[in-house]
Amino acid sequence: MLHRAVPSMKKSINSGIWVVAGALALVGCGDGDQLSSGPAPAPGGGLSGGPLAEKLTVFAVDADSGEPIPSATVRLGSGADAHSVGQTASDGKLVLAGLAGEPQFVTVSAPGYAAASWGLISAAVATIPLEATDTVPGNADVTVSIPGWADLPAPPAGKYRMARFAFSRPSGLSALEASDATPLAECRESGTSGSGCSVQLSIPSDATTLMAVIAEGDDAGTAEATDDVFTMIGIGMATNLSLRAFASSSVGIALLDQNLTARATIVQRNAGSDIFQEVVGVPGITLNGQLILYPALGGMSSTFLVPTASGPFANVKLWAVATAGNGTSTDWSRSYERGVAPPLDSSQAVTLSTAGFLGLPSINEQAPARYTVNSSAALNRLEFMTPDGQELNAMLFSPQAEFDMPAGVLNGHPTDVSVEAFDWQLDPESFAFRDLVRKTERIAYVQAAPL
Repeated sequence: MLHRAVPSMKKSINSGIWVVAGALALVGCGDGDQLSSGPAPAPGGGLSGGPLAEKLTVFAVDADSGEPIPSATVRLGSGADAHSVGQTASDGKLVLAGLAGEPQFVTVSAPGYAAASWGLISAAVATIPLEATDTVPGNADVTVSIPGWADLPAPPAGKYRMARFAFSRPSGLSALEASDATPLAECRESGTSGSGCSVQLSIPSDATTLMAVIAEGDDAGTAEATDDVFTMIGIGMATNLSLRAFASSSVGIALLDQNLTARATIVQRNAGSDIFQEVVGVPGITLNGQLILYPALGGMSSTFLVPTASGPFANVKLWAVATAGNGTSTDWSRSYERGVAPPLDSSQAVTLSTAGFLGLPSINEQAPARYTVNSSAALNRLEFMTPDGQELNAMLFSPQAEFDMPAGVLNGHPTDVSVEAFDWQLDPESFAFRDLVRKTERIAYVQAAPL
């Protein structure tokens, strides 16, 4: 996880019911253990094969590996009308016939995976990736140090210096959702201390980059931390890490030369009245196929250092990040503006404004298992979780805004729900799931309060 949880704005109440068409006469047939023929699955998931006609081919694949998932149950319809139409064969495939070109609401579930609902599908082939729920990368124990920390100039009187750390995550949806109520260890010293900086971190073993953010803090003459003002004075990166789960290692994070960094500022639109109440981190960084979000400094900070487009950072892309809140820790939201080109040299400053951010979506439960999404995005992804850990991920293609939980998928009422809104115009008959993260430039993520 990359960030501590931060609050979000209150949900609004909207009404609406999603009505599912009556049951259709369907025939589902897997391919058994025979060689597959006909349509091929879309790599990584998505829609393909042209417009839906009489047949719909459904593939169930592992979201991480892309491998087929056999014996996955396929359902059509939503709410009480949802019904099983068969299971996928050894190649993860199930062919449904007798559809007469009608768009379909499809749910796929399998043991060990979060179920997934996509609707309404109007393509001939749907490759639906399922996220594993029983496999998480083991953590690695890393001793992190900053060479030269003790040689930095002592902070002026009344100020202190701190180093906070962050780690990268694979550039998938989970990186966007990351939140952590337990911040990583940090280094901190005042003008009277001069020790080195070394901390113990437990981080996912699939992280390939570690970041150190060095900032000078001013306590503004009070003991209250919320009014502290931070000025970032340095950043460091350790890239191309090769960590092993449940193993210990040591990493030194070298600070970047000041000539290889530039200033970036996030400007709030209509400060004081805007929905974004706190600017978190900074432009995150997409690097070597992974996403790393700067650690939140807290206090009054909106200007940061970013690497220039040189050396190992020549292909870096920046992300602007902001959050909104309602004053509690139960709701939180985050909005992103991604794909920003980094400065070419240290003399080029970058200004990022929340004016271009996607509006935050909201989700409301109108009745048990019946939800309405209020969003201006082209595509919305809903995530539900029950108290015992069962999960359902639902993809709603525009203009669909109502979702009726398919019967028989979850064994209890969800108590946790979130919405990811993607401002990306997709082709409803040719859509690559991985493009949600690769191509979407404006993303908003909302963690709603427990239902």
